[in-house]
Amino acid sequence: MTAAHPALVPSLLGLTFMGLTLLRRFQRFATPQALDGRGRLRLSRRPVILLVLAGLVLLAPHTLAGYGAALLGAVSGAGLALWSAHHTRFEYGADGSATRYVPNAWIGGGVFLLFVLRLLWRLWPFLTGQVQGAPGFDPAGFAGGSPLTTGLFLVFVAYQTAYSWLVLRAARKPRLV
Repeated sequence: MTAAHPALVPSLLGLTFMGLTLLRRFQRFATPQALDGRGRLRLSRRPVILLVLAGLVLLAPHTLAGYGAALLGAVSGAGLALWSAHHTRFEYGADGSATRYVPNAWIGGGVFLLFVLRLLWRLWPFLTGQVQGAPGFDPAGFAGGSPLTTGLFLVFVAYQTAYSWLVLRAARKPRLV
């Protein structure tokens, strides 16, 4: 049995870390989440971070198709967030305040799956080593040249942003006990 090449270790560690991060992200889409102080802080902080990232992505030059895909992605993501928030269940404490919410795993999982599949599609040439020897390869063009990637990223950002705000808004309303 031969040992793994030493150059593979950082790549494998990076892929393992990325896989664990994606697993944690999916758990937030599918499992009950606390609405204590920490949970509310996470729900209010996440949209701000994602909106900053989306702003940076949109500041990069895109074609008209790229901006159109971004607009379509943002509208689609917000619509999915409205639909998902409508199907979110809340658990209430004795005082009538929301203590946990249970997101709809199918809708959130679908948005998550779109994001991960597109990410893997864009990274596949790097993972298989097909781009290192390609003549005339432009990394900047590879990173921002796809309207589909921009659109799907904005679906994810708009979904996360709108869903977080809708959950926080719904959690503020006390349930009559």
